[in-house]
Amino acid sequence: MPEEHLESTASPETEPRPVPFDPVIPTFREWATLKAQQTELTSRMNKLRDKVTAAVQARGYADHKGSQYIDLPFPIPVGDSEYIRIKRERRVSIVADLDAAERITKGRGQQIYRRAFPPVPTLDADELYVLLQEGELTEEDMDQIMVQKETWAFRGLTT
Repeated sequence: MPEEHLESTASPETEPRPVPFDPVIPTFREWATLKAQQTELTSRMNKLRDKVTAAVQARGYADHKGSQYIDLPFPIPVGDSEYIRIKRERRVSIVADLDAAERITKGRGQQIYRRAFPPVPTLDADELYVLLQEGELTEEDMDQIMVQKETWAFRGLTT
């Protein structure tokens, strides 16, 4: 049997078919790569920040506002900036202590308490369905109240 007949016995189904090219693949690959790099970089940055913060806290000097500093022995150029000092900035904000506010205003009477803690109406969606079952609301009412909201999220799925 001649060799040329051996080659022709292969069926067309076993030959590999070319995979069609989709132009979104390189763009998606770049996005997925950058996303992975961003996650890794964020983790590394946070670990480095925590080490530097601990050093500033341990051996830095404080200013009149309570912020702490370490002066660098020489300027460190990075991009368009030149770093000369590290700062652990103290920030102060005023927040209400809810337990203390409740205790004090209740001690001044119900009227004072209600002024400080006004009742806030909230929608109980479960109760709406109870009202529907009791006949207090109609299906048409529920269709107006419970509306669909469509949102989209971009995700790359992995195996």
